[in-house]
Formats: sequence, structure tokens, C-alpha cells
Amino acid sequence: MENRSVAILLATYNPPEKWLCELLDSLNAQSYPYLHLYVRDDASTTLSLARLEELLHMHITRFPYTLHQNERNLGSNGTFAALVTDCCEDFVAYCDQDDIWLPEKVENTLRLLKESPLSPVMVCTNVRVIDGEGNEIAPTITTHRRRHVFLRGTGLTPTLIYRNFSLGCTMLMERARLLTYLPFPKEVVHDHYIAFRASTEGAIDYLDEPQMLYRVYGRNQTEVMAGVTTKEDYFNRRIQRFAARLDGFCALTDIPELERAKEWSDARIAFFKRENGSLRRLWHLRDVDKKNTLFELFVLRLPKPLFSFMIRLVQKGIL
Repeated sequence: MENRSVAILLATYNPPEKWLCELLDSLNAQSYPYLHLYVRDDASTTLSLARLEELLHMHITRFPYTLHQNERNLGSNGTFAALVTDCCEDFVAYCDQDDIWLPEKVENTLRLLKESPLSPVMVCTNVRVIDGEGNEIAPTITTHRRRHVFLRGTGLTPTLIYRNFSLGCTMLMERARLLTYLPFPKEVVHDHYIAFRASTEGAIDYLDEPQMLYRVYGRNQTEVMAGVTTKEDYFNRRIQRFAARLDGFCALTDIPELERAKEWSDARIAFFKRENGSLRRLWHLRDVDKKNTLFELFVLRLPKPLFSFMIRLVQKGIL
């Protein structure tokens, strides 16, 4: 491979020091030498900028780093967008504050981007899943999340309307292309937006061999139905957010699959609000996303206690 430079973009917000130090040590141990770490803190309240600088000085010794802090909290989309403009390297790799990178992560993903026969616009990788103590939960994300399926090639845009298979902390792509994606719309999480944009421009490829340890923790170990306990939570987090994401995607392209998705989204909203004829509409559109449609047709008509029970089963990975 040519000696092309890679910017690692790390957004921090109230990071636990232990986890942050483990991450920084893993970045410092990368086999690829032409790196620059850019850190942008999103107005943390539990970790001072001086302490963050101290930790960077202690743990990043093999390549340069640059530290900035937002004047106010911008959230992940705003912070990661700012990081793209902070750097000047050839390629960009996003980074989360609580993971651990395996030593050849950058080298392997860059090789895939440059040498894959697909000539991909963007690449991503599988991960090993660990808990808050660093114990392995699953050997891959695809065994941890039963519905997580990696895809490669062109023509992935219709699938990415409904679900994102690429983890932002594993993405790598050219900075020049990523600059054209700014600003990130508020309706779509940045990694999903990047994957969607990339799919409209060419191929995506992935490494099935995990390249990092991906940390999940808290009550919702599967990260499925996170934050959902009531029907109102479900509506706001699952139905309304999907509708908002569609608005963001529709501003980028007008493919027929988006029109069909909009019909399905409107039917879901109508069914939740118990509008006349909404059950028939949603049933008619069930093939758009059969599993979610059948789930909602059933659980959204359950009494509240039974609904909450079903959601807990999903969160625990039983359903």
C-alpha cells in the first residue's frame, strides 16, 4: 500500500477514564504508522479538557494528536461532522470512546478499501462484542444481534432505507468524499447517513473478521428496543424516528423504494393512532418489512402490561 495518511476521528463526551485509556492504548498500538488522532470533546461535564489532554499525552506516543472542544454540546452528528473539517489526511476512520481496536484494524481496512475488487466507496468490519468489564459476550456482532447481516457490493440503497449494517466505529473512507456529505442531517445518525450516501455512489465492502472489541453495557445488552418501555416510547423511537429518517433520505434521492417506504411509514403512524382503515393499509404493505409489520400489528393492540412484557422479551434477546 502507498504511504497514505489516515485520520482517526474520536468524539468524546463524559468518557469513563478506564475505557478511554484502553481505547487510546489500542490506537497507539496500531500497526499502520501514518496516523493522526483528532479528538473533539462535546462539552463534557465530568472530564476536564486539561485531564483529557493529560490522558492523550500519556497514551498517544507514536503519532500526533489534535484536541478541540465544542463550546456547547452538539451531539454525535455535529461533533463528528466538525471532526471531518478538523483533519486533513487522505482517509478517515471514525472512533468511539469506549471500544478497543485490534492492532491491525487500520491496516486491514485500508487494504480492503484500496485492493477490494469491488472498488468500494466505503468499507466497514465485523466486531467482537464485550461487556463493561471487557468480557466477551459474542465472537461477532452477527451472533450478538440476530438481525444484523453484513452486505457488500452495489445496489444496497433499498436495504439501507430500513436498517444500517455498518458500524460507524469500523468505517473507513476517503476524506475528500466524506466532505461532500456534510452537513450531516439531524434526522439520521451519522453512520447510517454515511452508509446510505455511499451506497448511492458505489459499492460497500466489509471484513467479516472482527477488527475491534465493541463494548455494550447497561440493562439493554442487545441494544434492541433501547429506551422503549411504553407504547408511546415505541412510537417516538421506532415509528417517528423512521419517518424522520425517511425525510432525510428523500432529500438525497428519489428512488422508487423510498416512495414505497413512505407509504409504509404513513400506514404505521395511522395504525398507531387507530385511524379508520389503517389496519387494512398496513396489512396491504406488510411485504415492505414483514417482520416489523406483523410485530406491530400484534403488540400495538396488546394491553399496556402485556406490551411491556413483550418488549422486555425482545430486549433480552428471547424474541
